[in-house]
Amino acid sequence: MGELIALAAVVFIFGPALIIPVMAMVQKHRREMLKLELERGKHSNAELLKQIEALRQEIAELRRTTTEHSLSLQENLENLQERVRQLEQSQGSQTLHHYGL
Repeated sequence: MGELIALAAVVFIFGPALIIPVMAMVQKHRREMLKLELERGKHSNAELLKQIEALRQEIAELRRTTTEHSLSLQENLENLQERVRQLEQSQGSQTLHHYGL
């Protein structure tokens, strides 16, 4: 029984002296791990922002291209309509000239 009391006394006296540095090391490790996770999160956020900006630029380019094609098609349609109108007028005047009107 005396040995048990001596062992308990040693644990109570030297135990906190051993536990405190171990807990300090654990806490330091946890802080470092949290810092690493935060840094990794910042890098991934920066990468996501770059990708979003690239997508915005692609969308803007697609809009410009679509607008240019639309204007080009509209111009071609107007040219074709004018040519058809001229052909119809030409055909109409030839028909009137043919019948002597």
